[in-house]
Amino acid sequence: MTTALDRLTWRSGAVLLVALVLLLGTGQRALAWQDERAQAADAKEAVAAATAEVEGLVDISSATSQSDMAKLLAGATAGFRTELAAQADRLQQALTDNAVRASGDVVSAGIVKLAGDRATVIVAAAGSVQNKQTTAAEPRNYRLTVDLQRVKGDWLVSGLEFVA
Repeated sequence: MTTALDRLTWRSGAVLLVALVLLLGTGQRALAWQDERAQAADAKEAVAAATAEVEGLVDISSATSQSDMAKLLAGATAGFRTELAAQADRLQQALTDNAVRASGDVVSAGIVKLAGDRATVIVAAAGSVQNKQTTAAEPRNYRLTVDLQRVKGDWLVSGLEFVA
């Protein structure tokens, strides 16, 4: 024979089990939501870093090449900074010899890959270039793949490639 106490214990156990399942499901969903927010923030930061580096590159001109190059170097990882620094003097000389005046802006950028502390961003930029050989500024369109690495909390460029 079932008593009122047995029914109450069974019901209490069922309620407790349902509450536990709901609590675990809520906790799992909260952790997943937190991970999604962190990944979205990482993607936004990586795109911003890639955008800044590309804008610095397409804006480089003979009159400001030294400060422009310093900004590019500051946004690069140690390995990529070494590659840029090795070419900096030659690039600055070419800019000066040809009296280059360039300007441009990123028109579109998006994350292609984000995995841990590494990201790849595709960037489209438009600008203009004028030099000794041109009578007026000529339009330019650029497409780049930018590889980034998070170093001490900052997204830095570890590779940059112009693509067709």
